[in-house]
Amino acid sequence: MDKNFLNDIVNKLQKKGCDESDVFFSKVETISSSSRLTKIEKTEKSSICEIGIRAIIDKRQSIVSTTNLEKNNVEDLVEKVFQMAKVVPQNKYCGLADPSLVVNVNKDKLKKLKLSDPFEPTIEQIKEKVLSLEESALENKEISNSEGAEIAYSKNSFYLLGSNGLDLEMEKTHSDYIIAVLAGSKSSMEREYDYKSKVYFNDLGDFEKIGKEVSINAIRKLNSKKLKTCKSDVIFDSKVSSSLLRNLFSACNSQSIIKGISFLKNKLNKKVFNKNISIIDDPLMEKKLRSRFMDCEGVGSKKKYLIENGNLNFFFNSLSSARQLEQEPSGHASRSVSSIPGVSFSNLYMKNGITSKNQMIKSLKKGLLITELMGSSINYSTGDYSRGASGFWIENGEILFPVSEITIAGNLKDIFNSLIPANDLEFNFGVNAPSCMVENLTLGGK
Repeated sequence: MDKNFLNDIVNKLQKKGCDESDVFFSKVETISSSSRLTKIEKTEKSSICEIGIRAIIDKRQSIVSTTNLEKNNVEDLVEKVFQMAKVVPQNKYCGLADPSLVVNVNKDKLKKLKLSDPFEPTIEQIKEKVLSLEESALENKEISNSEGAEIAYSKNSFYLLGSNGLDLEMEKTHSDYIIAVLAGSKSSMEREYDYKSKVYFNDLGDFEKIGKEVSINAIRKLNSKKLKTCKSDVIFDSKVSSSLLRNLFSACNSQSIIKGISFLKNKLNKKVFNKNISIIDDPLMEKKLRSRFMDCEGVGSKKKYLIENGNLNFFFNSLSSARQLEQEPSGHASRSVSSIPGVSFSNLYMKNGITSKNQMIKSLKKGLLITELMGSSINYSTGDYSRGASGFWIENGEILFPVSEITIAGNLKDIFNSLIPANDLEFNFGVNAPSCMVENLTLGGK
């Protein structure tokens, strides 16, 4: 995309009478391949270009987007977004960042984050890898069926230009895989899956080894039992513990605070976790999925402690929500080409504790190790928490048998307050946490 073409859009809107405007161009190139029962099921290669144009007049804002980048069509959209901005309702909190807040980042600085993989796999290479991933799982004779495997690679190139001096050009890559298999027979059948996301394709790991581990984990779940309803300490495996941080983010999202529907609305600078807990949002980590030097509004991004010594330090906000709450911008605005800025995290993670997951298991007289969560019923106004789960029952420090079809319930206030992290943190997603032990949850069973 010619950068001058984008600048012309901003200039035209200014000449028409817009107070502020910005333009967002995105090009996403994706290749993927999926297999089922050792046969390639689908192979795709796509390239999508899209442009979004936002205009602001007298605190009225409108946005339009299109994948048709023909000059005449874009000129029509410029006129359309201008006319729309004159008649939509006012929003006194909308607006671009003050130029003094805008951070401009050159390409050399962006390279330091290592967000663009220099290696681009071919379709043939991805087909070979996805077959290896699934076949290695199906080699185990106790695996009776497969829901399939898929590997994908994408490259996203984008420009973001604003009338306030915002000028960002960036390229990011993203690779992931997913596999799901079934173990057992009609009398006892269990499903197991694995997935991972990385910036660099070769960081996904050894696909043959991954497939074998998935098959072993599926077999471990066979002949699962139901539990009688009880109260018990629970260990959230690192595979699922990040869901608790997503719950925390939802409760710390400024939009929830503004609406008054978060149980944390009065907890700023107060204790939420125990004093040994630190939860960090760090956008400046190399080769991580959500790294960046600025958010989508040009506000500088930096490492911030969301939870420090158990205390809540800030709410995630955009410029609009920061103005409503009369707070400083936190640098967490996020948007797509076709949307106005919302709020999101960068690389959100919980720091390791000092205890291993195995030590946690051995410490339990009775308890549950959760390895899969499904569904949810969470009331963020009160913190009430309920989710379906499966995993393994523990007695006297030993894993006895797999369990399924249970519900775990409690309150996020109590969960956060009693939570103890293990020391097995890995960075495989945008939100990451070590395994975590939580006291006294209700287990709903038979």
